[in-house]
Order: sequence, then C-alpha cells, then structure tokens
Amino acid sequence: MKLQEALLKCTRQFGREVLKERRLIFMLLDYHAFRDYPAMKKVMKALISGGFMQELYARSRSASRSDYLSFAGTVKKSLAGDMHFRKEFAEYAVDSVSLALGMLSSVREPFDPYESGTPESSSGTEEKPSGEAGQERAASGEGAGSAGKRPYLLSGFRLKWLAVPLAAAAAVTVIVLLVLNNAAFQYHRGEKLYEEQNYGTALKQFEKAADKGNVDALLKLGMMYETGTGGKQDLEKALEFYRRAIKLGSADAERRYDSLRRSMEDPSAGECAPRPEGASAEEMMGWNSMCL
Repeated sequence: MKLQEALLKCTRQFGREVLKERRLIFMLLDYHAFRDYPAMKKVMKALISGGFMQELYARSRSASRSDYLSFAGTVKKSLAGDMHFRKEFAEYAVDSVSLALGMLSSVREPFDPYESGTPESSSGTEEKPSGEAGQERAASGEGAGSAGKRPYLLSGFRLKWLAVPLAAAAAVTVIVLLVLNNAAFQYHRGEKLYEEQNYGTALKQFEKAADKGNVDALLKLGMMYETGTGGKQDLEKALEFYRRAIKLGSADAERRYDSLRRSMEDPSAGECAPRPEGASAEEMMGWNSMCL
C-alpha cells in the first residue's frame, strides 16, 4: 500500500490526531507503506520526532490553506536541506501528510518511471532534454511522453537488435529467481491473499514460506496468531513464530515479542482498552498497532 493511501486509512480509522503519535510508524509498517520507498520510514520518523507533524496538524486546523502550504514548503526544505533527505522523498512525505489532513487532493509519487531523472538515470548520463534539443526530440517522437516510454528505449536500432536477447535474459532471470526464491514467492502470494481478506489460504502460504526460513512470513504468522486473524487466537503460537523470526534478525519480531510477553504476564500493564469484541480483522490489526 502506498504511503499516502496508508495515511488516509489511518486517519479515517483513528482520526487525524494519530498523525502526531509515534505509533503511527508501527501502523504504517503493518500496512507495508514503506515497501516502495524504504527510506520513507526515516523521513516519517524525522517528521514526528522533529515536531513538524504536530505543527502541520495544528496549522491545518487554524491557518488558511495558503499559509498551511507555505509552512509545508518550509518543512520540505528543512527535511531536504538540514536533514539531508532526498528532495523527492521529503516532498512526498509532507504531501502525503497534507493529503491525510485534507489540505491536498492528490499526491505525486517521488519518481516517475517514464521520466528522466529517476534513480536509474541519477548518474547524470541520462539528462532531461531542454530548449531546442528537447523540442526536436519531442517532435521526432523521442520524448519521454511518446508512447509512455523512456527516450532511450525508443531507438529503433536498439529495439531491433536488443529486444530478443533482453527478453530471453529477463525470462531466464525470472525463472531462476522463482526457483531460488520460492519462499519469497509463496510469501508474496500470501500477502496478496491477505489483502483480499482470504485469510485461511494466506495463512497456509505464509506457513509454507516460514518452513523455508522466510523471516517476513514468520513475522506475519506471529501477527495473525496474536490477533486471531484467519483463525483462533493463539498467543503461544504467536510467541513461537516471533522467536523464530528473532533468530533470523528481525527487529520488528523482537519488539512484538517483548510487547506480547509483557501483556501476557501483566494484562493490566497495557495502555490500551480491552480487545474489542466482534472486531473485523482490519480493526484487530489496528488495535494491535496501538498496543505496541
């Protein structure tokens, strides 16, 4: 799930004040909101720990839209300049928060795969054409917008002589990866089924991947057994899956293991309300994130 979509989901479920809280990071992790851009997790943490998120929230309630957007621009510059985050990531993080606060209606992704200047061409070898040269390329059909492809892929000569071997190499690579990373394939299949709320079948896919040592599958199984998603709640099983994931180096599993152990040993020590009766699987995941 994209960061902007996950933030909207969090604010709709828990209210916009959740943006000010550190538990937001755990909730976004549950939604895999950092899968496309892993560095975004650090940017979001900086927004919260630096007090920017609280100020953005306050201004969204009291300032005019133009004043809010002016301050948001200042935050972007601070993240990119003082904190040395990539400009695209800083803009995407702040814009996603602004969308969740209702101050923007849409957000642009950090990188457009059909546009020069993406991570693939950041070395400077692929520069975006400008001036007369850019107009000539656009007129000849070599621009980035032509047929929705990158300019350097539109050379007829290259397509003619490279298409077949590149396609063959890609096919071989895919087959090799599927064979070597079968556990990863099963995990991602389980993720798709989980998103479709087919929890029983997803659980089986995660178990197959976990048996092959997939740490993400072990963590997911622990979460499902902890919350009772897809079957009966079993806290001892959850602890066992977390332990196995910890042995493989999962910091998230260690955090969840410690939290669950504390709540099992002393239920009154938690800051959360009792687990809601009859809650949906999505609500249970939200409850789990709140109680970490």
